[in-house]
Amino acid sequence: DGMEVLLQSIAVYRKADPQTEVECEFLENTFDALAATLLREDNVENFVEYQGIELMLRCLREKVHSGGGALKVLNFAVSGSARSVSEEAATNITDGNIKGVNDAYKKACETFIQAGGLKVIFPLFMARKGAIPCPALCSEAGSNLAKRAMSNSAHKDDNAKGALSKRAKKAAHARKKWLAEVEQNVIYIMYALTRYIDEKSPHDAHARLLVKFVEEDCEKCDRAVELCLKYDEKARIAEYHYFKSDEAEEAEQLGADVDLAALDAKLRNGGDVFHRGCAILSFACAGSTRCHRHVRDQLKLQGSGISVIKAGLAEFSSLLINGSQKDQIENYLSSI
Repeated sequence: DGMEVLLQSIAVYRKADPQTEVECEFLENTFDALAATLLREDNVENFVEYQGIELMLRCLREKVHSGGGALKVLNFAVSGSARSVSEEAATNITDGNIKGVNDAYKKACETFIQAGGLKVIFPLFMARKGAIPCPALCSEAGSNLAKRAMSNSAHKDDNAKGALSKRAKKAAHARKKWLAEVEQNVIYIMYALTRYIDEKSPHDAHARLLVKFVEEDCEKCDRAVELCLKYDEKARIAEYHYFKSDEAEEAEQLGADVDLAALDAKLRNGGDVFHRGCAILSFACAGSTRCHRHVRDQLKLQGSGISVIKAGLAEFSSLLINGSQKDQIENYLSSI
């Protein structure tokens, strides 16, 4: 069975890092192949059946190189298609529950929580240094050169940064890319959990997920606000740069839809993550009045307001076709 072979290949590295560049490339390719298979719903079912979620969580708990790929695979396993179920399964609804295209991903989310995934994902969501998987020394992102370059950058040593070689800059870029991918995959996983976990989910999964946002004086809400504002800014800057670019001018001359191209640039450079961050925050606000008040206060402290979150949700909804996902986002809009 192909799924079993892929999981067995990854299991070798659940506690130990690859030792050579060839091993590292093999592991990365295996993760990519596994993630690609999860675009099919039946493969997601096999992945859950073969305890793939538990294996990915083991990789993350060990904080080794395989943890980075494990987050990518978990993202594919729980996220499902961006398309609404109305396209593929609207005709298959029983007792108010959607059957068909979303079943496997909902089951994956429930299995993720049952396997203790919340204890793994929330420290990553909070960017706890001790929770982030470390790239292997044989990888560019994990090399000593990358660590030194990042250390110099963190201390804002202008002389050191100016003296960095091209190789050091490339290594530092690889390290930043690794950390960015970890952060974004965590946000996608968190959004999938808020999308598929409901009050009918077993083992009190919905209550367990919601209470995470309330505990510790709503610190997860603070983090969600921070991420929303961060990615909103990145997306707006990307959109602005596109409108000012020669590419936009050329597109306008050719009669192309410049606004649509600008939206594409916005989504590819943080907008898509921003939308999901808004949905995560709205899940907490809709489920807890305490979280709702706290988020409003926190946004005010940051010189912003709930209107930023509402604008993100409205844009997200406008990009979705009719179905349960769009309905959920619109319910958030009316709730917050």
